[in-house]
Amino acid sequence: MQFDKSYHIEVAAKAAGTVVFDAEGRILLVRERLSEKAGYWHIPSGSVENGESLENAALRECKEETGLDVTLAHYLDTYVGKFDDGELVLRHVWLAEFDDSQPLKPKLEHEIAEAIFFSIDEIRAMYEKRQLRMHHTLLMCEQAAQLRADLSH
Repeated sequence: MQFDKSYHIEVAAKAAGTVVFDAEGRILLVRERLSEKAGYWHIPSGSVENGESLENAALRECKEETGLDVTLAHYLDTYVGKFDDGELVLRHVWLAEFDDSQPLKPKLEHEIAEAIFFSIDEIRAMYEKRQLRMHHTLLMCEQAAQLRADLSH
């Protein structure tokens, strides 16, 4: 049986981001400054620009939001979410590595208040206190921590 177009779901909004670990195994999160996202923590990520590859968007967003040049080490997953208006979004995420001699300094200071590394337990506690931007933030961090552990064996 051929599945017709009724089985297709169009998702126009795309985002890309990175889960970045430091040498101690902590995960980098950024605290947002703007709009309804202000004060919430999330992985470095953002919208994919027209004509931009998903990978380049993830690299660009990390550089803009943290000041770090990273390398995409492993594809993590694509998370399907939705905005308040119901529009669907695909969030593509990679596990990323960086040279820790780089300074941690957001370039988009009008958008990002700070960038800090947290342990997975601290991130879980932040979720319970409703300090993470979305449920996907927790899922991304937990899945990345598991992948990192699996790769180290």
